[in-house]
Amino acid sequence: MFQLYRADVYLTVPRWRSGVPSTLNRLVTRDGKHVLQAYPSWEMQEVGDCSALQYVQSMEIDPNTGYMWIIDNGRTNTMESTPQNLCPPKLIIWDIEKNREVHRFIFPPDVASHTSCFLNDIVLDYVDGRVAFAYITDTNDAKLYVYDHDRNDAYFFQHPSMRPESPDGTPIDGIAMSPTFDYLFYCPISSHGLFQIPTTVLRDRHADYGQHVRRVDTRLSRSDGLTYGQRNLYYGLLDLNGVARWNISGEGQDPRCLEGVVKTSQQKITSEAVKMRWVDTFGWDEKGYLWFTANDLSRFMNTAEDGPVMYVWKIFVNESSYLTHARQKPNTNYCSALVG
Repeated sequence: MFQLYRADVYLTVPRWRSGVPSTLNRLVTRDGKHVLQAYPSWEMQEVGDCSALQYVQSMEIDPNTGYMWIIDNGRTNTMESTPQNLCPPKLIIWDIEKNREVHRFIFPPDVASHTSCFLNDIVLDYVDGRVAFAYITDTNDAKLYVYDHDRNDAYFFQHPSMRPESPDGTPIDGIAMSPTFDYLFYCPISSHGLFQIPTTVLRDRHADYGQHVRRVDTRLSRSDGLTYGQRNLYYGLLDLNGVARWNISGEGQDPRCLEGVVKTSQQKITSEAVKMRWVDTFGWDEKGYLWFTANDLSRFMNTAEDGPVMYVWKIFVNESSYLTHARQKPNTNYCSALVG
């Protein structure tokens, strides 16, 4: 996973196996070479110290505040025969500008299992000009977590759409927020469907959320990561080694409202047979570029092979992140009101 903030690039390194010195990093240049520097410090990388970072799969940076929302699984060596369940999963909010921790939340075991969770991806939900909720996928336990920032509380939803289409497949993984903050989108890796649910439903821990889950359409390919710009949804093409763009609102439809859409438009916008295998995570800069990582997991899993296992790409799409100018966006809930 990686994110951009101004001129800096931040990357995570999964602690799937032992020997990873730092799980969250900033990309720096030394002697003309790009290297990873532990972020925010080496002290915050110590395995077994539950106040430090254990295994960060993802984070989300709010460009409006400079806050990095970090999700830490608390578990390490998860691809080895004996995973280390050292610490509880947590969420840390870090102020990049002031280089200090703003807030942390420990997930209780009745919400996120301390022995099986896999906090995979995170998006933010603005309400009245500020981040009020964060949504997090759990790819091991097929859950969608909701963190309520105002109440400093968390709960989870589960639904059949979060499960894979095949018994041995991978559950919910990719997640994206609409630029109007009306809808959350998600998909399992082992599925071709894209699903949405209104944020007004997710914000209510007592809501009957199941009746509001909607299958939008079928993706061109299985995919891992998702991201939303200001106009389009983007996702990786695991079966086609590339990236697709999806205009979900459809021609002639009100872009604020996705309910009742009968026409969608998808297209592959880039591909590369070797270096775009397993496109995973996305990030946005301020110049209209979409950045993404591609992980050669087959090479990583084969410990006898050498060579790069991750590539970072960027392509010009003339869009910016769903979070751009989020403080100035009206919170009308125009579309969500239509579904009750």
